[in-house]
Amino acid sequence: MSVSKPPPRATVSQAPAASNASPSPSSVLGSRGLDSSWGSRLQRFDRAWTQLDARLCALVLIADAATLVVWIALKSLASTGTSGAGQVFRSLVTALVLGTIAHVALRRRASRPELVTAIATLVGFALGTQWGDAGVAYFGNLLAWLQNASFLVFFGGASDVAKRLTLWLAMLGASVATGQGKHINVDVVMRFVAPRARVPVAVTGWLVAAAVCLGGAWGFFDHIAVVDFQAPVTVPCAERSNEVCPARARDKAAWVWQLTRRDLFLFGRQVSLDARTAPHVVRGEPYGTWLTAHDWNQWLHNASWVLHFDKSDVDAMQMPEDEPATRTPAVTAIPGAGERVFQLLVRECNFIVAFGLGLIGLRFILRSLLAIAGKITIDPNAAHSDDDLEHLHSATEHPDLLAAIDRPEAP
Repeated sequence: MSVSKPPPRATVSQAPAASNASPSPSSVLGSRGLDSSWGSRLQRFDRAWTQLDARLCALVLIADAATLVVWIALKSLASTGTSGAGQVFRSLVTALVLGTIAHVALRRRASRPELVTAIATLVGFALGTQWGDAGVAYFGNLLAWLQNASFLVFFGGASDVAKRLTLWLAMLGASVATGQGKHINVDVVMRFVAPRARVPVAVTGWLVAAAVCLGGAWGFFDHIAVVDFQAPVTVPCAERSNEVCPARARDKAAWVWQLTRRDLFLFGRQVSLDARTAPHVVRGEPYGTWLTAHDWNQWLHNASWVLHFDKSDVDAMQMPEDEPATRTPAVTAIPGAGERVFQLLVRECNFIVAFGLGLIGLRFILRSLLAIAGKITIDPNAAHSDDDLEHLHSATEHPDLLAAIDRPEAP
């Protein structure tokens, strides 16, 4: 009786090298003239733009998280450690420090390092309740300076800074999604049109979206200019001085730019004061006791205040030097206007939405040009794929896997 041999295992046959090999850049772009065409240049610009947006997203995300962490830490350390949030925060910090030290020091020496780490963490949590009010005065002074006499006053405090960073992160993320074709859209029409008609349909939709975004950007700008900056809505007519005409867009933009320059000047002067105040606060000195009248007057003379304000208004800010009193190291009001600087830069931050919509509109235009140049493929399923993971699905890029499949099993 003959024993029939089992059928041979199916092997993955590789296609000819010429058909599976990745095309070279020259075969894709053709001649050197095509490589330097406007489509290729736009494609390189689009990639650089996406890379820049991605890096900005990472930086803004880190800044947002750091702002919230520092704010929560200072609030907790400035409150009493005998109960409430202050005690919980101190216990968590102590447990984290002791647990980390135990893990790093004993992970290769102890037989059960995880048990030692757990015990050290519990001991740290218990010791954290014994802090009491240690550090309350120091961190209370630091927190009060940041909230009442630092550049954060121009934004309304650390919490408002975090809100603006979150909004900026959303706009940058939307720009990246638009550039990669992963923005939210209704693609039911694209699934029923012929492949040749997809490019005109997609370009039409993107151009309409660009017009909506750019129109929304101008609408936001115009509203903020009129409401927040009190830009004039009407101006005297050029030909008929006794009549008024609607203010032009460039007139509103010039008005906003003039006030923005003034606000940024005041912000810069506050930052210069913060650089002087920070060493005193770090040493534990009360932030409002070091700036004398002489130091304040010298600080006023060391900047070009008269380029932004009347000289009489600047002189009115000076203090009599024969008095021993000190003052808070902060720009508290706009010279000559009497308007306080609290949340002064919030109105400039409100332009984040207008700026983001403008970027998204330009992204749609750029994507339309790339589609016309044939540099991107119009595929309804492209938004559901990940270009960065496509190479993982190619068997030709995993020779070890192929060898393992082709290798016959041991008898």
